[in-house]
Amino acid sequence: MTKPGPEFLGHGSVVWAFLLGNWVIGAGVMLVPGMLDVLAKDLGVSVPKAGSLIGFAAAVMCIGAPVFAGLTSRWDRRKLLAGSLVFFGAMHMLCALAPNFAVLLPLRMLAVVSAAIFTPQAAVTLGLVLPVERRASAMTFIFLGWSLASVTAMPMAAWLGEHVGWRSTFFGFGALSVALALQVARATPAGIQGVALPIAAWRAVARHPLVLALLAVTALSGTGQFTTWAYVAPFTKAVLRPSPELFSGLLLAFGTLGMVGNVLASRNAGRGGKPWGGAHNTVVLACTSMALGLGTLSLSGGAMLPFCLGMGLWAIGVFASNSSQQARLHAADPALAGASVALNTSMIYLGQAMGTLIGGIVIAASGYAWLPVSGGFLLMLAVWVSVKAQRRIAQLPAAR
Repeated sequence: MTKPGPEFLGHGSVVWAFLLGNWVIGAGVMLVPGMLDVLAKDLGVSVPKAGSLIGFAAAVMCIGAPVFAGLTSRWDRRKLLAGSLVFFGAMHMLCALAPNFAVLLPLRMLAVVSAAIFTPQAAVTLGLVLPVERRASAMTFIFLGWSLASVTAMPMAAWLGEHVGWRSTFFGFGALSVALALQVARATPAGIQGVALPIAAWRAVARHPLVLALLAVTALSGTGQFTTWAYVAPFTKAVLRPSPELFSGLLLAFGTLGMVGNVLASRNAGRGGKPWGGAHNTVVLACTSMALGLGTLSLSGGAMLPFCLGMGLWAIGVFASNSSQQARLHAADPALAGASVALNTSMIYLGQAMGTLIGGIVIAASGYAWLPVSGGFLLMLAVWVSVKAQRRIAQLPAAR
């Protein structure tokens, strides 16, 4: 196996390349929610049917993350990561040419295979090419790409969808993805291969009740969020009737508050033993804040102030629990952390798929009014499961 030389270890180009790669992956995933109503109108389908673009894509990422981790474990990392971005871009260009929804759906599902590959394998690759003392900070840094995508991609997609159309947006984004693939190829050394997790590790996770409970918290939290988030564009326009500029501004503010919440959560997760500190309390606070935000949205009646308050409470918690959940999984059973953290990523995507499905059912049955209510209920269910799981963690010998 080829190992990078000392000059590479002191150079940050690979870290920046992976951050940009995560940004383009995150932005691509979020293009559809930002312009969902535009897509539905142009393709002549209902909003719930257009929402299946999100749900089916999330299902592909849920299943694909662990599957492709195994299938590509011996592939050269440079070819894998750069190739996944090229594929991502090419598929978005093909999506832009889709004549109808029936063609667009499978193309979109194929496109997000790259998302199931790039983000987890970029983190694994850093663990192979960087010295031990730099790995944790570098992995945290490259995941900022997703946070930045959350701030920029949806408002960008919403504005571009209204002004230049979804096809031009998809095509331009595809070209950008290919361009960033070249940067990843230049920054990543050749000859680096991954290490596959043994089958026994996956079986052990499946038989571990506490780990499964924590994974259920992630899935329930994601489901509660995406019940409304997948349809945030048509929901906001139905309730608030904003201009395209105001809607883009609301999404930008939402993403910015989400990043603030993520920073606060990271600090609070490290305050174990202090009032409302630690990973468990961070998850509870995040889910409760989101539930309160969704409840406020349901009661806003289209008034700007309560609507913005609800969006703010929702945003503060939206990215806050992921890193804390990973810490809890490690505490539940450190020996299984490699497999359980990988499955935690799958549970995030499973929550997106289930939330999109439930949201579509709610819209078809009763319109947009009950979307936040159903999402808030699922988030409080996540809090209940989290509390039950934490009581078990507190009883473990390592936690005493």
